[in-house]
Amino acid sequence: MNSLEHIVNDWPWILKLNALFIVLFLVFIIMVICSLVYLRIYKNQRERHKISYQENADEFLNNYMFNDDFDIKNEIETFKSKHLNTPLKKKITLRQILIYNENFKGESSVLIKKVFQELELDQFVFNILKKGSWYAKARAIYVLSELLVKEPRLVSPYLNAKHEEVREQAIYYFLKTATNNPLSFFKNLKTELTLWELVYIEDSIKYAYTGETPDFSIWLDHHLITIRIFSIKMIQQFNQFENIPKIIPFLYHENPHVRKETIRALYKLHYEALLEKVIPSFKDEEEVVKSEIIKAIQALGRIDQLKELKSLISNQDKRTELTYLQVEKNFMIN
Repeated sequence: MNSLEHIVNDWPWILKLNALFIVLFLVFIIMVICSLVYLRIYKNQRERHKISYQENADEFLNNYMFNDDFDIKNEIETFKSKHLNTPLKKKITLRQILIYNENFKGESSVLIKKVFQELELDQFVFNILKKGSWYAKARAIYVLSELLVKEPRLVSPYLNAKHEEVREQAIYYFLKTATNNPLSFFKNLKTELTLWELVYIEDSIKYAYTGETPDFSIWLDHHLITIRIFSIKMIQQFNQFENIPKIIPFLYHENPHVRKETIRALYKLHYEALLEKVIPSFKDEEEVVKSEIIKAIQALGRIDQLKELKSLISNQDKRTELTYLQVEKNFMIN
């Protein structure tokens, strides 16, 4: 040992430094390997536990729903004390409830929603909604939506959340749980909706909401421009002809995108007096509106009305010029 120490002491400083780095590197490699082994063992144990928790939840849910001899009151208390004593177990049970809810309808679906509350998992979700991270809150709102838990007061603040995913889930919640007037949450919105959010609302009304079709005209005077545009678009898509008189004034709205959507809605609703209202203002319109007027002529007018506008199109209005040429070609073909 003394001989080895003597040899090392005789090494030049650069060799000593290299030897130190080699030792440190070896120690680091050993620590990394040990950590990976530990994490693998931990992950395997966690997966085994999760499978066990899942099987317990499945057994309980099957008995609750299909076993007539099941002592519901006592079994509920036993399951809560033994199998819902950690957040992980609650999350796994909640996930199984969502799977059952998705696959069972009618009376079975009612039972699933009932057991969710009897296990007090609704309180667990409410706590996540209040104290969880933003992505946990988005997931919590989704759970409330799917299980039709009507607590709009708790969800309403998240309509204006910072994160888009949370806002989308809050919107979905109100549309999913509504039995009528599904857009009532509009009154709580404070910022303009994104294009994706507007598409999300439209799809939810068509495919998630199951109640009576709302009267979209009640939102025409909303303070948010995007909601006004959305309402005009929905009036057209749901063929609410009775609302034509209510959207005509928006032909003269100060926002060009509102005017554009109004023109589109009216010609798709076959409002015959549209052209006499919009053609005279063509020269002074924004480019985005000019293109829509040309499309309106294609839908409701004649080629001579189209040709009258040709001299009013500037060479710089490339979009309008392209629309004009396409419509002119369609007139020629037809």
